[in-house]
Amino acid sequence: MLVTPEINRRTQRQALAAAALVAMATGFWGWLAAPLWLMLGLSPLTYWLLRCRCLRRLAVMQQPFPDDWEQILRARVAFFAALDAEGKARFRQLVQVFLNEVRITGIRTEIDETVRVLVAASAVIPIFGFHDWEYHRLREVLIYPDAFDDDYQSAKGSDAAMLGMVGLHHLSGVMILSKPALLAGFAHPSGKQNVGVHEFAHLVEREASDYGLPPEVPWMVVRQWVRYVARELARPPAHHAHFNTYAYTNSHEFFAVLAEYFFTSPDILKRRDPALYAMLRDMFHQDPRALLPSLPKRRQGIDRNAPCPCGSGKKYKHCCLSKTGATVG
Repeated sequence: MLVTPEINRRTQRQALAAAALVAMATGFWGWLAAPLWLMLGLSPLTYWLLRCRCLRRLAVMQQPFPDDWEQILRARVAFFAALDAEGKARFRQLVQVFLNEVRITGIRTEIDETVRVLVAASAVIPIFGFHDWEYHRLREVLIYPDAFDDDYQSAKGSDAAMLGMVGLHHLSGVMILSKPALLAGFAHPSGKQNVGVHEFAHLVEREASDYGLPPEVPWMVVRQWVRYVARELARPPAHHAHFNTYAYTNSHEFFAVLAEYFFTSPDILKRRDPALYAMLRDMFHQDPRALLPSLPKRRQGIDRNAPCPCGSGKKYKHCCLSKTGATVG
């Protein structure tokens, strides 16, 4: 997603080579038919088409990072707050590129900068350890005012239990997130649920080409993970009581739930299952547990009787807190 000097040079070489091939082909056909020399204009166009995304990203990365975005990240995203200066700079650039390329649309609810930045943070956290990652299939994130059902309806009276979903069929390339669940996921630094991280973990798996894992994951870790998932899914969910039992729905949910657990409660996971933690650390090229000592001491979440951060006007215990046990897709 980020344009490194190496990536910039590589795309420039590829664009120059493609433009040169177009020019050579135009010269050959122009020698046979003079009017075809007009096709020579395709050469610079080819160069531009192959370079435009890289140049646009470079421009976005060089823009100043908005102060309000910085405040949101520092106040709400524990992962960002724990990074060193170099890590924070990279995280900011990933957020800028993501928000420049992916639309975030509110469905019957208002979208402010907090929601936009938290969606971007959810996308960045799972892929932060990868050097060259793209969410190729994602075009838009829809934010719903509440949980929704299988027909994407959130109206009162519907059987709404979904907090997040990666769209299928006519919604391919779209992600849906519940606004209260998104906000609640970043209100609990010691919790196990973060619907944004969960859904973007699904995209990490879908984007990958080898056994549902990113191509940067070592082959030995891939084999280890495949065997582990097969073994765990053959056991009853109660075998791992500290896992969300929803993980045992299928292998895709198992990956997303464990990724969510790994990034939101790494200290608990490492203490209860060191081998699993080590496997996820090698898989994501990250060690979130190592970040925790650098975190400042903070209150553990929001007081139950405080106003809910989603802006509903209700007490937290009667709004988002009561919904955190709902289903994610």
